[in-house]
Amino acid sequence: MKLGELLLKAGVITEQQLRRALAEQKKWGGKLGTVLVDLGFLDEDMLVKALSKQLGLPRVDFSGLVVSPEALGRLGAEYALDKHVLPIAIDAAGKTLVVALADPANLSLVDEIARICGCRVQVAIAGERALDRAIRQYYSDGAGNAGAASTGRQPEGVDESASLESLCRQLEQLQRRQVSFLKSLVEMLLQKRYLTREEYRRVLQKSQGG
Repeated sequence: MKLGELLLKAGVITEQQLRRALAEQKKWGGKLGTVLVDLGFLDEDMLVKALSKQLGLPRVDFSGLVVSPEALGRLGAEYALDKHVLPIAIDAAGKTLVVALADPANLSLVDEIARICGCRVQVAIAGERALDRAIRQYYSDGAGNAGAASTGRQPEGVDESASLESLCRQLEQLQRRQVSFLKSLVEMLLQKRYLTREEYRRVLQKSQGG
């Protein structure tokens, strides 16, 4: 079940609000939950609580949370940033990994993480912005590079013996990070009302020669 359908079923948004948010998402991009929050139809905490109750999944409170270094090492920093996922705990036997996700309906991602880590994956729900801050915070000490090694992913930094394919892959990852940062910056400017969507649209048209 998609995120919009879950929120409708939970009764926290209306069909009209969902249609408006989907139209905005199609026009400007971004994640549906973020668009709904930006439009003022609900706040991030309300979104997380509704999903937690509807799906029967635990929600993550990052204040005071101690993330397991072993869990963190199961996924590389690049993967965590790209897929917007944070491993937060793992059982003693190393067979069940708990990950924080903003979109628990993304079952294909859960399956992918299970394949990468070779263990069962349990999902906990977190707000998108809170999760983004947490990912950057917990991987800032370089712990993600250990995870990169354990999952076969290339850590940051270019090895002299790296193949051309590997170098191209690293450049693509850098470009994705830059695009993600710019999107986050634009979302913040829109949210703080320093920039209107109409102004943003005009800038885009100008940059594209329109």
